[in-house]
Amino acid sequence: MRDVRKRWHDLILHSHVRCARAARVASLLRWTTLASVLIALTASACRQALRGLGPSGAALERNADQLFGALIIRYSQVARDAKYEFARNQLNRNALVPSRVFDDTAVWTSEPSPVLHALFVQGTPESGRYLFASRPTLTRPARLGESRHLITLARLSPNEFVWDTSVDFALGTVSAAAVGALTTALLGSAERGSEQELRADYRTVTPRAAAVLATLFSMDSIRTSPFSDGTSDVNLTIGMHTDALKDRYPAFGDYVAKYADPAHYRFFLTDKSGAIWFDLRGADRQFDVHYRAAQGRLVPLYGPPRTRPDTLELHVDFTTKLKIFTVGVRNLVADFVITATPHERAWTTIARREPEWSLPFITERFLHSPLRRPFTGTGVIFHLGIRDSAEAQTLLERRSHVEVQESTILRFLNSLGSGAMSDLSDRTEREEEQFLREIFMALQADARALAPSLGAGSPVAPETEKANAADP
Repeated sequence: MRDVRKRWHDLILHSHVRCARAARVASLLRWTTLASVLIALTASACRQALRGLGPSGAALERNADQLFGALIIRYSQVARDAKYEFARNQLNRNALVPSRVFDDTAVWTSEPSPVLHALFVQGTPESGRYLFASRPTLTRPARLGESRHLITLARLSPNEFVWDTSVDFALGTVSAAAVGALTTALLGSAERGSEQELRADYRTVTPRAAAVLATLFSMDSIRTSPFSDGTSDVNLTIGMHTDALKDRYPAFGDYVAKYADPAHYRFFLTDKSGAIWFDLRGADRQFDVHYRAAQGRLVPLYGPPRTRPDTLELHVDFTTKLKIFTVGVRNLVADFVITATPHERAWTTIARREPEWSLPFITERFLHSPLRRPFTGTGVIFHLGIRDSAEAQTLLERRSHVEVQESTILRFLNSLGSGAMSDLSDRTEREEEQFLREIFMALQADARALAPSLGAGSPVAPETEKANAADP
């Protein structure tokens, strides 16, 4: 559970600083999101979903080669130079006690001021592997699969710090509108057909991706209910089973079982009136996805359909086991801002309200005010988006911002997270990367196989396609 682990998170890409020592929690959240997206892609009417990537067979194949091809590159034989390997280990293990790393010159590549230190990392495809290397400066990714990572740590006071992370990953020529169209088609694909028809479709259209995902996930049920107002109620139940995964990837399978099996969670989106627009909940190795859509557009689960606002509220409940303790949050509420312009698609979450905490009873004697600190001021910010340009690579962008006030309770929580990070051995991480690479290779191959059936269509140059992209 780690880079489709933070990134839709981290769907997708690596989070090199776990700024809430819910390092494993953030990882599990990311995996749940990624799993629901990939499962839905291969288990709803996949033909319609994949067609969202392009209006013709040629456009579909080109965009799939760019989107999935970039992710295949990212998870191929990952290597890190010595400085970055040391730095990321130190940062991951001390996210909640940043004073331990702030003055360590072996961690940082730049110190712009006495109160601001930075780590620059460039990700580059190189001779069949993907190399993360520390750099004194960074350049904009210019080739498919290249990335740049900037992590900064600012000291506000002797015990207050700010983490900021910025990651850009090159997706080639696929447009933001095409990825947005994929999302719209994905939501709409389950609106039509019976469960038997939908299952037959995904087995026919995405057999490779379905086979890979079956080593960890099972589509237990697909229920759709069309209404007279043109909307459809969609319920998916997805199981998680690690036995087959352990046969192929034993270390990664053990890791998923250890941290995912005890997890209980719910994520749902509401508008200001309290109406629910999307609901995902999970426990006991399965999760349920519930939404209502009209031609791929989300509408409230109940009541008359209406246009979705640009800002919703994300509600999160999450608990899991770290060592012998159950930890997590309840009633975490964040603004969920959706950006949809011709050249950008993005989700931004901003949490300014402290949640209720599920913590070990031994922490009751600790002062809890440091737990409120991240939610003051600008709050905890996480941004994930795609931005295209006619002159340069389309970028998958990830940004995060969190403020930390060191304290006894954070040092205790940091020790729990450090134990989870220690479990993520080199072998576990390699197996995870291999599994993710398999998924994206399978999706790419399935898209290529589908493309001829869509016909040639009208040839459109990638640059023209980007320039004319409409908001789906």
